[in-house]
Amino acid sequence: MRNKSLYILIVPAVIVTIFMTLLISKELVEGKLSLHKTRLKNNLSQIKTQVKALIATPTIVNNNLVSTSSATLPASSSATASPSAKLSFEQMNNLYGPCVKLSVLMYHHVQEEADAKAKKQTGLTTTPEFFLKHMQYLKDKGYSVVTPSDLAGFFNGTNKIPNKSAMITLDDGYYDNYQYAYPILKQFGFHATVFTPTGLLNNPGYLSWQDMNNMKDLVSFGNHTWSHHSSSGTKEEQEKEIGMANQQLNEHGFNSVKSFAYPYGPSSNNAEQVLKEKGYTMAFTTVHGNIMCKGKYLDLPRIRVGNAPLNNYGL
Repeated sequence: MRNKSLYILIVPAVIVTIFMTLLISKELVEGKLSLHKTRLKNNLSQIKTQVKALIATPTIVNNNLVSTSSATLPASSSATASPSAKLSFEQMNNLYGPCVKLSVLMYHHVQEEADAKAKKQTGLTTTPEFFLKHMQYLKDKGYSVVTPSDLAGFFNGTNKIPNKSAMITLDDGYYDNYQYAYPILKQFGFHATVFTPTGLLNNPGYLSWQDMNNMKDLVSFGNHTWSHHSSSGTKEEQEKEIGMANQQLNEHGFNSVKSFAYPYGPSSNNAEQVLKEKGYTMAFTTVHGNIMCKGKYLDLPRIRVGNAPLNNYGL
């Protein structure tokens, strides 16, 4: 009888102990999982922040502006389609028109291949030989080379863009634009636009204000911010960067048609707002495309070209 009573008392106690052990173990496991999830979330957040910082931060290496967001376009590849290319010209015209087809060519360095390799600038370089071939192609194929002033006239209804037209742009204001590209432009009588980060002028590897004066018969100069600053950041940062370059271009007489190119490619709401307030007539991204629309005048595409024939890029 005594043993039976003990059995009756012990069995429930054992069951309760087992149940409590399982419950505590479950809570511990869930706690650890929750902790791991939290840590993983924090790590992912930190990685995203670091990636954004890398993309947004301009870097100068060997006097060369390096963009972590710019991919090198292989010489053998043809241009890739942009998001806008998903819409036909008619659709773009209906949504954002008036629109016009215009191939805005984008260059950076124009220099000899050996120099580009020595300076680790091959990804942003077109050789003088290929730049000459590109200009010859435009001439032979009957392209009209137009200017930002011509495009601004189209947007405000005072000018027409010929059916077969191109615009020549060079980013970052490198000295080799004057050394190599400018003599070739003179050979063909073609106009071009250099988008200039004015705070980098007069530094080794970059143009001087005097160089720009020497080129102004065929070259116009657009705003590329003061320090080649990305479009990310606060409106105050954009006002400082765009505003300083705007002021310096005005002071040197290079801002009659206010054109802009976003360093590192992407536009932003803050940058666009500042450009509107300062009366800019157009702004270019690095998004690939050839449809220029008035309704997207601060978000215009271009065609990045390199050491390959122009017909590789859709011209």
